[in-house]
Amino acid sequence: MFKPFQARPVLFTGALLWLTMIAFAQTQAQADELQPERVQDLRYGWALYEYHQGNAFEALTQLAVAREQGGIDGHGDHPALVEGGLMLSWGMTREASRLFTQLLGDDGSGSTLSPDVRNQAWFYLGKVFYLEGDRELAGENLGRVDGDILAEANHNLFREWIYLRARLAMMSSRLGEESELALLQAQLEDTDIWSLYLQYNSAVSALAGGDAVTAEAKLQALIAIIEQATDSVEPEAEREGLLDRARLSLARLHLRDNQFDAALEVLGNMPLNGVFADQALFDYAVAAAGQGRPERALDALDTLSNRDLFLPWRQQVPFARAYVLEQMDKPQQALPAFKRAANHYQTRIEELGDIRNRLSEESLMAQLDFSRDSDGILTDSYGRLRVKPVDFGMAEVLASETFQQALAELNELYRMQSFIAERQSRFESFRIMLETREQQRQVRIAQTRQALENQQADQWQQSHREFRRAISAALADQDAGFFMTSEQKALRDKLNEVEETLAGLPDDATTASQRATYQRMRAYFDWWIADDYGVNRWAAQKQLRELDREMERFQAQRQRVENLMGDDARHAELARRIAASERELATLGEEVADALGNARQALLRQVDEMLAAQQEELNGYLLASRHAQARLADQLFRASQRAGAGDE
Repeated sequence: MFKPFQARPVLFTGALLWLTMIAFAQTQAQADELQPERVQDLRYGWALYEYHQGNAFEALTQLAVAREQGGIDGHGDHPALVEGGLMLSWGMTREASRLFTQLLGDDGSGSTLSPDVRNQAWFYLGKVFYLEGDRELAGENLGRVDGDILAEANHNLFREWIYLRARLAMMSSRLGEESELALLQAQLEDTDIWSLYLQYNSAVSALAGGDAVTAEAKLQALIAIIEQATDSVEPEAEREGLLDRARLSLARLHLRDNQFDAALEVLGNMPLNGVFADQALFDYAVAAAGQGRPERALDALDTLSNRDLFLPWRQQVPFARAYVLEQMDKPQQALPAFKRAANHYQTRIEELGDIRNRLSEESLMAQLDFSRDSDGILTDSYGRLRVKPVDFGMAEVLASETFQQALAELNELYRMQSFIAERQSRFESFRIMLETREQQRQVRIAQTRQALENQQADQWQQSHREFRRAISAALADQDAGFFMTSEQKALRDKLNEVEETLAGLPDDATTASQRATYQRMRAYFDWWIADDYGVNRWAAQKQLRELDREMERFQAQRQRVENLMGDDARHAELARRIAASERELATLGEEVADALGNARQALLRQVDEMLAAQQEELNGYLLASRHAQARLADQLFRASQRAGAGDE
């Protein structure tokens, strides 16, 4: 069944363009709230930057990292909406559906997004599911769209929304869908391109249902509308393409009913440079042959044979041309034509067999012309590669959705493999960094040990222990002399000198007076020491406590230094993380390699199946050509035998 969507990338380009336009706008919580003109969160800006570079995967990664780090501030629900759009562009339709449903809800309640934005989100999601053939999810999401709001915000999307709903109603078998379809069609003008598409698909549906009369009437009405519409704002090429498609379909209806005159009349109005010109020429040849005018059929086939583009369906042309010559009762020309056709089919079959035998990823890629830039192969908004076939025999398989998806998957897997290889190469740099860090650490350890030795820490500790024992012994003996101050010790030394001097003097009246004075001074000194004992002891104990604290701090710091020198936990943790990352990356690399192998096999299997189908079709033409050769050769031989007998 014909669909107006020429390529899915158009949809995703529009969807992501819309998402980008709203990405920089914050939700209006109130009617008079101004929207910001720039990104308020750098992580959001980085994700948008990756998107604009065409890196949907990297943009999704940035949004996921931002979410794990606490989310994006200042943009409401828009980051989640952009993430859903990126999922659509990545082909993650189910994930995008779950995200949109969680974000918007069935009626959009609880979301800070405006009704217009919610409407368009549901529209694009519904359109994606429609293109994927999931009618249930497509109808569910398109049904959430508010038509009045969509019509006011974007009338073009409104018209397309009507078309999509009408197509779903057309494909549905439920009761009441016909009346709904009529109501939907009534909302579009007859000359609207979407209405024209609906009319064409309605004709195709009627034909599929076995109602050829209705299908013919609808196609004739459609052709008349397009031919009479001259003031349309739609692209002319699109309308001309639809007109040619409708004419071709109508002509084939006539051919099916052997109405050759009617078919020729319709086909005669088709241009020779249109999209469907090749099919029209071949159908024209069939109609002319059926009408009994093989000369016109031969002219059409000769024109078709001279076309440069040789698609697989046109392999029937050589046989058809020979067949027409036979119908024209020209066996002398038909026989070599069938021979050339048979040789052509034989050569082509051998070529296809050789291609199948040598089919590999390299030979397959050699048949594809990829669009590239400085960053690599270009992709569209859906993640599919921009590629054209070198051999147009590949066009059929290249145009299939499964092949495009497999080709895009293969490209992404190669990108992932390259990414993994790059990351693995960086681990060698990490190991060098760790070795360098360990060497520098050993140098610092040696320097620290030398510094500790220069501090004579063990001697200080021994002196501290001896000083502590001496104070403890003095306290136990209540040795007041031990706790004397510096001044008292100086006075004690003076008194001792006086005592020694007096001891050396003779005993006379003068020295007796001096000794008496000395005894009074000694008695006063002893009283002074005894009186200050408590104060001096407290001062000594205070200094001891301060020394103990400093020594404890010194010991703790030294122990910490020893621990750091003995074990580097940060270094060990970093080494462990690097080793774990290497293992994870190696596992991921193996998984990617397995996926690459599966993707290669899927691509090659599709191409091989296509080639096998072409071979099978060509074998049929080859067999028919050889049978025709044998039949004509026998006919000419019998004719020559009869002519020879007549001469005798």
